[in-house]
Amino acid sequence: MESQKKFHVLIVGGGTCGLAIAHGLQKEGISYTIFERDSEEDYWNKTRDWGMLLHWGKEFLMRTLPEDLQIRFEETLVDPRYNGMEDVPIPHVNGKTGEVMARIAMPALVRVSRKKLRNWLTSKRDLNMSFGKKLVSVESNGSDITAGFEDGSTERGHLIVGCDGSRSKVREYLVGSEATKPFDTGMTIINHAFTGYTAEQALLMRKYHPVATCFYDPKIDGIFLLTVLDASNENKPETWSFQIHHAWWGEPGVKDLSDPEARLQFFKDRSSQICEPFATAAAALPVDSILPADAGQQWSPVSWDNHEGTVTIAGDAAHSMLPNRGQGLNNAMQDAAEVVDAVKSAVSGVCTLKDAISTYEDGMRPRGARDVALSLETAQRLLVSDLKESPMFKVGLQKMDGQTVVEVPNAVQVVE
Repeated sequence: MESQKKFHVLIVGGGTCGLAIAHGLQKEGISYTIFERDSEEDYWNKTRDWGMLLHWGKEFLMRTLPEDLQIRFEETLVDPRYNGMEDVPIPHVNGKTGEVMARIAMPALVRVSRKKLRNWLTSKRDLNMSFGKKLVSVESNGSDITAGFEDGSTERGHLIVGCDGSRSKVREYLVGSEATKPFDTGMTIINHAFTGYTAEQALLMRKYHPVATCFYDPKIDGIFLLTVLDASNENKPETWSFQIHHAWWGEPGVKDLSDPEARLQFFKDRSSQICEPFATAAAALPVDSILPADAGQQWSPVSWDNHEGTVTIAGDAAHSMLPNRGQGLNNAMQDAAEVVDAVKSAVSGVCTLKDAISTYEDGMRPRGARDVALSLETAQRLLVSDLKESPMFKVGLQKMDGQTVVEVPNAVQVVE
């Protein structure tokens, strides 16, 4: 194995997973470069934001980080007052009657802002990042790899890690152009962030829970989710931002909602049938609001040749899943920590790079595949009449260890 100083890792993608891997390698003194497809200006000025659940994955994230970042973790929270130490299980509400059907808990459960998380991980600006680097090719000779970019440049290293999302170019190299295609589940998702509620309205949004509430219409096969996205200023509710989410099966699909005005009207009409505070959250959206509509897609890990351990993938590139059990970020953080462990083992001579990366992949595949499947099953049981058979109501948000649930006492409290 190459010496620690010479060994170089190419990380494709500057999202949370790629940043966590970079921090872990930097912490160990291992050379790396992050290649981000966006320009530097676009990267630092992204406007779209959404919240994510972080619970069992937090310990893996912290393993990759220096202590001076770890102690600032509260900077990532949608509301710093709720840092995972509170007993505030997430309510699941009958959207017609307003009755709470179940409460789902998880130790150390927090909701983080994607934007805040990225800003926190890059706050010191000391990571080795290269911008405007859209990957177009990967070549491996079994001992090193060469990445080719759209601008004509190339970079050589000993390992390339694809953290380049659900349409990963690195994954395409590993499994081929057909096998890499995400599976369209048939679900449609509208996910929108909004700042502009009055103080009175903003306080109403937290009627059931300070951070997140799930609503269900007995006649609609879908879910309505209302969450805080940023409530940092405790004394000025009018400055708070919220995330409004609706996902459903069947028509209309993305193609049917191509017109922004029709999409907004559809969303408002659907939401008007849901109890407060969701009805107000939707009704208050301005007439010029542009709500993104996306197809719910997934990709479950398969077997591949990692070319003597020189090519692998992590995060959404390795297992993109529907958001219905809040497992995506947690799996990505375990991936990041285990990729760092694998590289460290190889560089130190404990094992070959092939064995180290293969060990990571052999553990990641069944874990990722199981959560992809459980997230889909949860999404397929969103009718009120089916909820009690949903994995969310049966096992909650617990981590899957292979085929087994890691039990958490009182994780699911079904209200009879």
